[in-house]
Amino acid sequence: MKVLKPTLVTLFSFCALSFCWSQSEDCNQLGVWLWHVEDTGFSHEVLATNLSQRDIKRVYVKVADGRIDSSRWTELVDTELIRDYKEHGIQPWAWSYNYRNNYADQAQAIYYAAKTGYSGYVVDVEIEFDGRATLLDSLFRAFHLAKQKAIADNHAATDFQLYVTTWGNPRDHNYSIRNIDPYVDGFMPQTYVEYWGPNYVDDITFWIEEGNQEYLELGATKPIHHIASTATGVMTSELIDEFIAASGPETSLWRVPGGGVPIEVWQDWNEVDWSMNFCEETATDDLIVAGSFTMYPNPTDSRINYSCVGGVGLYNLNGQLLMKEHRDNGQIDLSSFSAGIYILKSIASGEAQRFFKL
Repeated sequence: MKVLKPTLVTLFSFCALSFCWSQSEDCNQLGVWLWHVEDTGFSHEVLATNLSQRDIKRVYVKVADGRIDSSRWTELVDTELIRDYKEHGIQPWAWSYNYRNNYADQAQAIYYAAKTGYSGYVVDVEIEFDGRATLLDSLFRAFHLAKQKAIADNHAATDFQLYVTTWGNPRDHNYSIRNIDPYVDGFMPQTYVEYWGPNYVDDITFWIEEGNQEYLELGATKPIHHIASTATGVMTSELIDEFIAASGPETSLWRVPGGGVPIEVWQDWNEVDWSMNFCEETATDDLIVAGSFTMYPNPTDSRINYSCVGGVGLYNLNGQLLMKEHRDNGQIDLSSFSAGIYILKSIASGEAQRFFKL
C-alpha cells in the first residue's frame, strides 16, 4: 500500500484541532494503585470518598492474578465498586499480574473488566518474562484480541485503553519493549526510586528522563506514565510532587496504605498537589514564536534543530516530558519517535512551538 504524506495545510489543520487538548479539563489523570481493599480498612465506597477528597482522578484495582478467578478476585465482576468510584468522579481501571502460558485464558480478564465497566486495563509483567521476547508477544497479542472483542461486543468504547506496567529499568532485565509496543496504548514503568537508593531519590527528575530515553531506545512509541512507590514512607510529599511534575499527567502511586504499607503514608498523600495543572505547564494554544527561540525544519523527517538560551524540553501531546537537551544550540534525533505532533519548549523562557514528525 502506498502511504501518502499529508500536505502542510492538512497537517496544520489537524494541529489546530488536536491542540484543543491543552485547554481540556482532563489533562490531570493522577492515580493510585489498590491491591487488596480489605487491607486498607475501607470498603470501596469509603475509599472512593477518601480519594475524591484528595482530588485523585484514578484508582487501579487488581482484578486477576494469572487466570481469572472471580471468586477470589470479586473485583473483576463487581459493578457496585464501579458505581462507587464513578459517582465520586474517579476512573476505575483494572489490573492483573500475569504469567507465562495460558495467554488466552489470562486475557479474558480484560474482556470481563470492560463488561463490568472499568475505564481501562493494565497488564503487570515482571520477572517471568525477563528475556522472553516471543512470550511477551504472545501474551500481549492475546490481550489485544480480547480487548478488540470487548469493543466489538459493545462492552467497551473504541478508545478503551490497554497499558502495561513493568520494570523501570527494562534493559537490565533484557526486556523486549519492542514486542509489547504494537499491542498497548501506553507504558507505566515502575520507577521505584525509594527502593533504588538515596542517589536516585535525590535526582528524581533525571532518572525519569533516563527511564523515558531507555524505553524509547528499546522500541516504545506509546506514551510513558511512571509509577512512584510510596510504600516505605521514604517519599515525602515534596518528592512525590517532583516525581509527578517530571512524569506527567498520568503518574500514579503504588499503593493505597494498609497491608504492609504504613498508614502514615496517608499524611504524605494529603500534602501532595493532586490538582497539578498539566494543561498550563506543558503548553498552551497561544504558543510563543519569538526571536530568542527558533527551530527548523517543520515538518521534519528525522531531526529537529533548535537555537535558544538554556536548552529545550521535548513533549508529546499528552503533556509528557520525553527528553531534555541543555545546550543552547543543538539537534535532536527523532528517528526512534513515531509520527505525530510534538512540542519543543525553551527551558529558560517557556517559549514553545509545535512541530510535526513525518
